[in-house]
Amino acid sequence: MLNYHKIESFKSIQTPFYYYDLELLQQNLNALENATKKNNLHVHYALKANTNEPILRLIREAGLGADCVSGNEVKRAIETGFKPDKIVFAGVGKTDDEIRYALNQQISCFNVESIHELIVINEICEEMSVNAPVALRINPDIDAKTNQKITTGTRFDKFGIAKDEIAEVLNLLPQLERLIFKGLHFHIGSQITDMAVFKTLAKEINVIQNQFAESGFKVKVLNLGGGLGVDYDQPDENPIPDYKQYFESYLENLEIQPG
Repeated sequence: MLNYHKIESFKSIQTPFYYYDLELLQQNLNALENATKKNNLHVHYALKANTNEPILRLIREAGLGADCVSGNEVKRAIETGFKPDKIVFAGVGKTDDEIRYALNQQISCFNVESIHELIVINEICEEMSVNAPVALRINPDIDAKTNQKITTGTRFDKFGIAKDEIAEVLNLLPQLERLIFKGLHFHIGSQITDMAVFKTLAKEINVIQNQFAESGFKVKVLNLGGGLGVDYDQPDENPIPDYKQYFESYLENLEIQPG
């Protein structure tokens, strides 16, 4: 969000500082709205990127939801005005207390990272006499062609349920009576600049969601992720990602299930 031409007036400041261009952020949000308004797409902002209140306010007012990876991020989203039904809770390290807090807030969905987490959430729901909406994060084993330190969707990464565990999940889910299956979640990395990887992901999703459908599980929600890359070489010339191409990479290749 940094526009280098706008910091000339700050050169006299003799200390490091953060500068956020809210005007450029608004332009990004407008471009995002234009790219999504014709389709049934809902965008969630990852609070791990920045939780400053003025930034969150603009994002919330633009109609985005909140993607959280800790209990405190869920709390921050609530405190800054995000409605619970627009909050999803992902992350591999959810504690029992964080899960309880999110259940009490009646958030939209838990993005579940492992078989063990499914069992834990179901047990906590039993204790609290509540149900939990869940989406299963599947690791599609796809290389996002980004820096290896920020890739999240290969079999070597710690994130998500492995494809060879899907059969076990399908057998287990009917036994977890407190869980409401909503859909599937995928995230393959950050700083992605090659749109072709999203086409590859979409085709893999088709195979996986058909596997769920054949076992009687309707995939109502597809939560798809991968951070679009910043053009660090020419940030002023290309300050806004190509959202249109990004969404088309999915929409032109996904087989959307009816109903």
